[in-house]
Amino acid sequence: MARHFIHYYFSQKITENASYALSAILKLYPDAYLLGSLGADLFVGTEHKSRLATTDPLQLFGVTARHIYTNGSKCRLSYMLGFLSHYALDRVLNPYLSYFAANGVAGYYGGKIETVSLDEIEIGVDRHIVRDYLGMEKALSLVGKINTRKAVLDEITDLYVTVLNDLSDLYLNEHKTYAMLEGVRPDIPLAEGLGRLDYMNRENREWKNAQDERLTLSVDEILTEEIEPAYALLEEYMAMARSDKAPDESKFRLNGLGETV
Repeated sequence: MARHFIHYYFSQKITENASYALSAILKLYPDAYLLGSLGADLFVGTEHKSRLATTDPLQLFGVTARHIYTNGSKCRLSYMLGFLSHYALDRVLNPYLSYFAANGVAGYYGGKIETVSLDEIEIGVDRHIVRDYLGMEKALSLVGKINTRKAVLDEITDLYVTVLNDLSDLYLNEHKTYAMLEGVRPDIPLAEGLGRLDYMNRENREWKNAQDERLTLSVDEILTEEIEPAYALLEEYMAMARSDKAPDESKFRLNGLGETV
């Protein structure tokens, strides 16, 4: 549910101190990693987004890692590493977004609670990421069509057609899948009440995750605290895809909505 700029920012942060092996893959296929980091959120329609968010992550990442081990594609590996960064943030941030969409967002300094849609909260958070972290120049460089090489789109399309579409019970043909991937276009929408409403929870109000645990984390704190666990997931996936290692099930116990599976 979180939008594209926060996922882009997070995906870049978790690779800043990456191992040589991980860095080598991402340098070969940075466009595949970028596209993967956006997950299914920018696909036309909502089916892929919702289906992949609720897919059992052990199945999703275990089956794709086995596929990559067999196929040997570094391009597909880079894409799935990006997708893994997306999942790692979603499983923590999506419950946050859902909670405040259901319970309202407070104004700063004791302001009243206002009912705000999930979409508005997502936009508000993303606009903060642009303003406070990325900067408008960097954000604008990502706006419009993502410059993904055709050979990369061909590889990722085949990954969807042969593996990912089946895992999410979506049966799109090759042409439709390619068009969906090629059509990813980030934008910078306006956010209402950006300076009035505490979209980022910087006043640390209480919220609950999918396990009904009480938390007070801000989005800024989530971004900081989840870097290390997310990086561990990327390294775990690298080992799975390169040596056919069995996945550590404890690392994949939550789906993209933060629910235990």
